[in-house]
Amino acid sequence: MAAVCGIDDCGVLAIGRCRDCGSAFCMSHQGRNPASGDGYAALCERCAARRHAATTSDRDVAPVQRLGDEQRWVMSGQAVRDLTAKGVPALPVIEQRRRAVKLRFGGERVEIDEIEVGTVWVLGRFEWTQPVDGVAETRERTTGLLAEPRGGYPVAAFRQAVARCRVTELGATLVRDGGAELESRAVPLIAQAARRLLR
Repeated sequence: MAAVCGIDDCGVLAIGRCRDCGSAFCMSHQGRNPASGDGYAALCERCAARRHAATTSDRDVAPVQRLGDEQRWVMSGQAVRDLTAKGVPALPVIEQRRRAVKLRFGGERVEIDEIEVGTVWVLGRFEWTQPVDGVAETRERTTGLLAEPRGGYPVAAFRQAVARCRVTELGATLVRDGGAELESRAVPLIAQAARRLLR
């Protein structure tokens, strides 16, 4: 039987379960990032509000503002321009392309070509949340800053500028298994990691 929203006795079909309080929540009671409006994969409305209130207390006002500037630095594309101008080396993004090759006496075989489709600066391991068997699971994943995100810079959301990746001896491959959301607390850390590459 499918879970139903347990917030305020709502009873609507749930889309997730809160990692803080354990309550199932529907889309109406899903926590949202106040800056971007994106829904949190594993936080209900009440717990998201409590976390946000904790980070915006009087003693934290100045750092939160500074981190917002860092976020805009990445989203505008200025981070990529600065890294490129400084000559910070990026890894090529390699994708495998399959093609069928016809054989001389009939039939065909599949050949795999590895093609460079872009570049990425690997920034470290940061938290991503992904649904696994209906449960949101948060893990640290290798994360890179894309030199050319789909649609180009500026991007509308921070998550469009970064991607999970695997580093190989040839370069990096992007992880595209879908459904993963970057944790909001990772955003300022990623921006700081990009700044460190400029030193």
